[in-house]
Amino acid sequence: MQSLPNSLAPNSPAPVAMRPSASPKGHGKPARCRTANALSVIRRSDVNLAVWRRRLPAGISGQCAQLAEQDWPSFQLATTPDEVTADLAAALPSRWNAGPLFDDIVHLVTVYADILGCTAIRLRLDSMSGDGCRFFHVDHVGLRLLCTYRGAGTQWLPDGAVTRPALGRGDNDAVLSDPRRIQMLRAGHVALLKGEAWPGNRGRGLVHRSPPADPSGARRLLLCLDHDDH
Repeated sequence: MQSLPNSLAPNSPAPVAMRPSASPKGHGKPARCRTANALSVIRRSDVNLAVWRRRLPAGISGQCAQLAEQDWPSFQLATTPDEVTADLAAALPSRWNAGPLFDDIVHLVTVYADILGCTAIRLRLDSMSGDGCRFFHVDHVGLRLLCTYRGAGTQWLPDGAVTRPALGRGDNDAVLSDPRRIQMLRAGHVALLKGEAWPGNRGRGLVHRSPPADPSGARRLLLCLDHDDH
């Protein structure tokens, strides 16, 4: 385990389980997926978001509730599908290194690596009470996996709702003229987001942000997976 500081297949028609919605610009489509395998639709050049809209796996909510929020883990590590079980056990507090949350993270690392065909994975588990990245932005990465285990999920924008020249100015109103266009992931959803570094995707990365902080101060628990291939 290494602590970290803070050639793709040709396009193919989407299987029945993958249903990209229409996009006025002909690209940047979101795809709703019914299975983990269906997430591979993200490899299509016209799709920049794939979401497996699953329920939060059984037992994770209860596991989080058993420990005080201040004891929820936050860490980053470099791992591989073959080493993630041992690496995760070493990184997590002892009371977290078994059970449904542990098993699900290991599973998602395998799903992510299989879709990308890569082995070098950067894993981050964040426990946060603030609103994180509150401005709409794009990530300068290849392909990022996000899964919220507790709290509100990531907010994202359809491509046709975005004023891209306004990104990076710290002005959400300039990026999005109609707040009704904001979409939100739910706890348990597994999302693959294309960033600016994905081959051929410059200027088309998915625009998103962290959700507003919970007024009660309750924390969110978020898994983020990245890779080094691109």
